Amino acid sequence: MYIAGQILRGSTFEEGYLGIDRGIIVESGSGLPPERPVIEGIVVPSYVNCHTHVGDAAVSLDLSLSLEGLVAPPHGLKHRALASMSDDMLRSSIRTATGMMLATGTSHFIDFREGGKKGAEALAGSSPPPHATIMGRPSDLRYDEEELSSIIATAHGIGISSISDWDKSDLDALADHLHRKDIPLALHASEGRREDIERVLSLEPAFIVHMCEATDDDMRRVGDEGIPTVICPRSNLFMGKTPPLSRMIAAGMELCIGTDNFMNADGDMRAEMEMMARLLRSQGSDARLAIDAAFISSRKLLNLDAELPFSVGKSANLVVYKGRGTEPACDLLFRSGNGMGMVCVR
Repeated sequence: MYIAGQILRGSTFEEGYLGIDRGIIVESGSGLPPERPVIEGIVVPSYVNCHTHVGDAAVSLDLSLSLEGLVAPPHGLKHRALASMSDDMLRSSIRTATGMMLATGTSHFIDFREGGKKGAEALAGSSPPPHATIMGRPSDLRYDEEELSSIIATAHGIGISSISDWDKSDLDALADHLHRKDIPLALHASEGRREDIERVLSLEPAFIVHMCEATDDDMRRVGDEGIPTVICPRSNLFMGKTPPLSRMIAAGMELCIGTDNFMNADGDMRAEMEMMARLLRSQGSDARLAIDAAFISSRKLLNLDAELPFSVGKSANLVVYKGRGTEPACDLLFRSGNGMGMVCVR
């Protein structure tokens, strides 16, 4: 079958077509396809959701609570709810979250999986797609060599809350353990309040999340170190924080996109990209940079092919949106929310 239209190739859209056979791209060309396409529109790669917490999809929100009351460990609403979940409820919550992502075109996601070994195993036992990169987390805010070893036997790395929640010696021991084994560490940084960026960088994180309360100097340090930063605009705004995107870009930071907690967001990466674009424009930057964040930087974070995702021989992981007849970047970012025509995810 053929899919045709305005195809995102790198950072630009080109008129062309893709021939697909049994889920594999077998042709890729410009102009009109040899046969009538099954669908035409704006064609983009499947999404990589760079930051999720899929276990809390079943958590009922309390809108009266602050950021700390909702998500701060160990007694925030989310953590209390997760601690009380049965194994069956946790697996059901994960299925709900992954189903939301799959339905809106996400093929890969990176999850900060709470709950120690049990939490990591619950996600590892779910059937892809979407494909999970599991960043496990110790069940307590302390270094336990035996528990950490049991988590990384299942998880792909460790994703912790923030430096503010940990004793320095425990966190240093955890980071040293991971680096000796060449296992990635990631963490939230300066989400609700500014944190010492030198302390964050001393842990040699593979990536960090949020940076809403970072200073310009903090941002420049992250940009200079080349540490990718995942932003979650809808979740940040829900929690009363506005990611300073224009300042981040001016500081040379590489931005990726995630949707964060499923208790306050639905995992729809197109909606997250739109929110990023609207914030960029409101802060005086080019809204189209949200497309680069979604389809280049976010894919690079998982070492997926960011520049040539539609090459012959690749899996046809893609999303097609109905075009509105104007500039495709503007249609995709601001006018495609109710116009999805096809999702192909393997």
